[in-house]
Amino acid sequence: MFSPVCVLWYLLYIAYSNGSKTKVFIHTDNIIQTIPDRFLSVTIDTALIQANWATLNFSFPKIQRLAEGLAPCYLRVGGSSADFLQFNPGVQRENNMKRSGDEYLKFRPYKKRNIPFEDTLEIQKLKNFTMSGKQWDELNHFVEVVGWDLIFDLNGLLRQDGLWLPDNAKLLMDYTSQKGYKIAGWELGNEPDVWRNLGYNINGSQHAADYRVLQSILDQYPQWRNSLVIGPSVTMMSNIYTYMYLKDFLDAGGPDIVSHTTFHHYYGHGPDMTVAKFMDPKLLDSLKHQIKLAQGLAPYPKYGKVWLGETSSAWGGGAAGLSDRYVAGFMWLDKLGVSASLGIEVVIRQDFYGNNYGLIDPKTLDPNPDLWSSYLFKILVGKSVLNVTIDDKSGNVRMYAHCTNTKRTNYKPGSITLYGMNLRTEPTTVTFPQFKPDIKLYLYMLEPVGKEGLKSQTVALNGKTLKVSPDLTMSQVTDIPEIVNGTFTFPQQSYGFIVISDANVAACKNKV
Repeated sequence: MFSPVCVLWYLLYIAYSNGSKTKVFIHTDNIIQTIPDRFLSVTIDTALIQANWATLNFSFPKIQRLAEGLAPCYLRVGGSSADFLQFNPGVQRENNMKRSGDEYLKFRPYKKRNIPFEDTLEIQKLKNFTMSGKQWDELNHFVEVVGWDLIFDLNGLLRQDGLWLPDNAKLLMDYTSQKGYKIAGWELGNEPDVWRNLGYNINGSQHAADYRVLQSILDQYPQWRNSLVIGPSVTMMSNIYTYMYLKDFLDAGGPDIVSHTTFHHYYGHGPDMTVAKFMDPKLLDSLKHQIKLAQGLAPYPKYGKVWLGETSSAWGGGAAGLSDRYVAGFMWLDKLGVSASLGIEVVIRQDFYGNNYGLIDPKTLDPNPDLWSSYLFKILVGKSVLNVTIDDKSGNVRMYAHCTNTKRTNYKPGSITLYGMNLRTEPTTVTFPQFKPDIKLYLYMLEPVGKEGLKSQTVALNGKTLKVSPDLTMSQVTDIPEIVNGTFTFPQQSYGFIVISDANVAACKNKV
């Protein structure tokens, strides 16, 4: 006869055993979505122009190498300061305007979220400033060198009698045309749904009229008649005012005024974020609702596919000690997976450099963990998206599947790449019942390094610490992966990529 203690231990063992196994089924019959090469893109905040690039040196080989790793890629230059920028090709910017990374973080514009104007002094940091021809040259030379495509956010608050004044935009376009720079796209204003907090009562229909003026100007330049025009870059779709603003904008302009409807997304306010929130399945799931709201207002194919025009973990520059650490990868990879599976065409990460959510540390210029996972995504993940079913109803094990990127890897056509995470506090054994038990799995598992754990700024791939080598190569991510048969153990509170090279999926044979 077993004692009560033995029975209790046995029940706990059974519960743990059942909870530590996860079955993943990949629906290989159909491609559910297709993403472009530039699906994962990045921003540089216009505030960096105001700071005369702060510590960002576009000619620095390390910066260029890290940027090249993300190509092809859109670079959206925008943000709160975009609506305070004017272009003057002849103005001189003094070298002593260069700021340290710390000074840049102190002066960056406050990213408001439905906070009344009178309730904050932070908005006073937004001041008019000038972008020189030299700065514009530096930016355009950089994107050309690293293989990016520039989207520039024009000042939407240059107004008179309620109407947008396009003269400064035309000055910039004339200069750009004379220089022969290839601008991929344009945007007009940043988060216009909160302009009321700046004292501007510009509704959605008026802003649609502003975009019509922009389109008429672009038509005067042959190279931009069919260029991308994105907008209106409203804030969170969970806010009813923002939702109605976007509806007003689209009802007044329809698909004629923008190529792709954009909204911004963050999971919370930087100072309020915690490790637990970064790993909260319910908080991660909240993105789906906002995407569906935006797509409901701008349904494809009447409209171009919706973009996340600016997005990261937390607004207000990110969460200090979290948004640039390993724990931020849960939100970032999940956002990529959710967006790809729901038909978002481009996800523009805020941002490549600077603030707490930058992909590069502004002091050391070393990659933050999210850059490494972004780099792996670019290499391993192809355009064609597959549906995935997981028997974990808690949402703690989350996985997404694409055909493998065979252009950037040696994996054979028909391969599948999965990426995802285990949010549980214990490991889980992952199986793929649809495949043979001995099918080879190629693992690229990312885990934190050091005593800081989830707050570590250093990441290891299959146990090997990732860093840029002295010759500026990032070859560690393409080193031979860990290979296992049939099943693998997903470590607790970790994320990574898995390639099934012998999946032999017909839908992936001619896809990348």
